[in-house]
Parts: sequence; structure tokens; C-alpha cells
Amino acid sequence: MKRHFSNLSAFVICIFLLAMGSEARSQKAFSKLPSATDSTYGYTNTNPIRLKKGNAGKSIMQEMNYLSGLTTRDKQHLVLLYRSAVANPGYKEPLLKDLYNSKGGVLDKYVFLTANTKDTITLFIDIYSKGPLMLPVGLIYELP
Repeated sequence: MKRHFSNLSAFVICIFLLAMGSEARSQKAFSKLPSATDSTYGYTNTNPIRLKKGNAGKSIMQEMNYLSGLTTRDKQHLVLLYRSAVANPGYKEPLLKDLYNSKGGVLDKYVFLTANTKDTITLFIDIYSKGPLMLPVGLIYELP
């Protein structure tokens, strides 16, 4: 019995380390993203940041990893004020509905406050669509 428990423990630790390594690679990749040239990228619901990565669970993790390292160019951290769901004006109903992913018409709206100057920054994220990934104008990504 004791041997079985230690094998199970080792397995759980390995899975955890693999997951953490994947997250670290993802965050490292974010630090190499180019800055958008379009000033509306991420700041409007008509031009959201598209972060789809596999299923909804992976996309949510991708979203959290992306947001966790965003700072302003002058190194101010972003403090989350609130998150809400808003309609995606660019959403087109598919011909065949996917019963497992029926929320394609929804965007995540995040409202942040900059740590020092107390400016408000609103970002729109679409975790149901893929697209070119960049950093919104005025923001950089630093590994948390």
C-alpha cells in the first residue's frame, strides 16, 4: 500500500510540473509579442484580443497568463477593478451550432486601474476566436 501511494504522489507531482512548465513557456512567449500598430486593438469590442487556445479551459488559462504580465510602458502594474461579459458585435452565427461551445458571441471585458497614476484601462478579450496575438498599444508584457 505504501509503495502505491508514493507512485501516485510522484505521478501527481510530474503532472503538476508539466503543467507549470507549459504555463511558463506560454508566459515567456507573451514577452516576445509585437506591439499592435492599430490603436483600437484590445481597447474596443470591435477589435478584441483573440486568445483561443484549444478548449474553453485552456483558453481561460491563456487569458489569465496573458493578463497577469501586462504593465504600462512606464512599468505600472494593472489592478483589476472588475470583469464582465459583453456582446461581441463581430460575432456571426455559425451554420452548424456547436453544442459544447455556444458562447461565441461573448467577449470578456476587463477594467483595470494603473497602480500609480490611477488611469482606467479597459481591455476586451475573445477566448472563442483565434487571431494574430499582439500587445495593445501602450502596454508591455513582463514575466510575473
